[in-house]
Amino acid sequence: MSVFGQLRDGYGWSVDCTPNSELITTEKTRLVGAIFNAATLDTNFWTKSESTGTVTQSSSELILTSGTANAHYAKVYSVRRANWVTGTSNKFRTQMRVASSDNDVTVRFGVGYGGTMPTITDGAYFKFVGSTVSVNTMANTSETSVASGSFNGQYSAPTLTNNNTYEILYTLGKVYFLINNVLIHTATFSTTHWTSNTTNFHAFADVVNTGDSSAIAHTFRMINICRLGKYSTAPTYRHITTATTTICKYGGGMLHRVCVNNPTNNAITIYDDIAATLGKEVAIIDPDTSNTPFQMEYGLPFNNGLTIVTAGTPDLTVVYE
Repeated sequence: MSVFGQLRDGYGWSVDCTPNSELITTEKTRLVGAIFNAATLDTNFWTKSESTGTVTQSSSELILTSGTANAHYAKVYSVRRANWVTGTSNKFRTQMRVASSDNDVTVRFGVGYGGTMPTITDGAYFKFVGSTVSVNTMANTSETSVASGSFNGQYSAPTLTNNNTYEILYTLGKVYFLINNVLIHTATFSTTHWTSNTTNFHAFADVVNTGDSSAIAHTFRMINICRLGKYSTAPTYRHITTATTTICKYGGGMLHRVCVNNPTNNAITIYDDIAATLGKEVAIIDPDTSNTPFQMEYGLPFNNGLTIVTAGTPDLTVVYE
């Protein structure tokens, strides 16, 4: 490169250095997604929803098969969400193929969120209607769709019945769509956000019958979301000394540890939510009265928020990000 130029990669993205002329690099961390092992869907990591359509697994591949009547579907999404950390970007990646195309069958896959999953209200995803390919973003149920004829990148229609690699990289201002390592479209959002409710998404895929059709199978070899950056950032803390409900954070993050500075025989309950919601407990700590402080290491991500409920006269420090 010339002294007047800027180092860029194959996608045209610039490469940065520190003021001390050190190249800035980053590591990739998988946030959600687990291997499709053998013939059993691992419900610790994936949730399925079916209406005549089926979600099955065979030979270490996930298979979503449409039903044969209007509105029948098969859907799957990751149990956890991929938390967003400011100053990084996240990347969705899958390898998939379709058995055949039918204009009465729609398949989507990418990142998504909805208050009542598997219904998606926000996200970014590829969509096939028959053999027609589009890239899409959704904010509060409002979809912005760009068809293949209007892509602003380098697009050569893939053979959908072959296994292809599909990727979505997303930041706060742009969403990038790639097929087989080629940037096909960049969606830019200069004045409005492309998502309304969250930037913490599930990985998802669904197939919906929009009219009478034969059953169509869509096969996925892998689905995941990675953060292009470290898993942990510099944490913060909250010191709690009363019997109270403390909302430590709204939205996703990481619970590092709980330091019990003055153990008393009173429960400390940790919730993955912005309230003391039954069923969202992370841990219930009931320490014996002691003069010996102790700490409990967790290193666990939370998706919805972090709430601590204390009783009695505690003295604890919660370390999280």
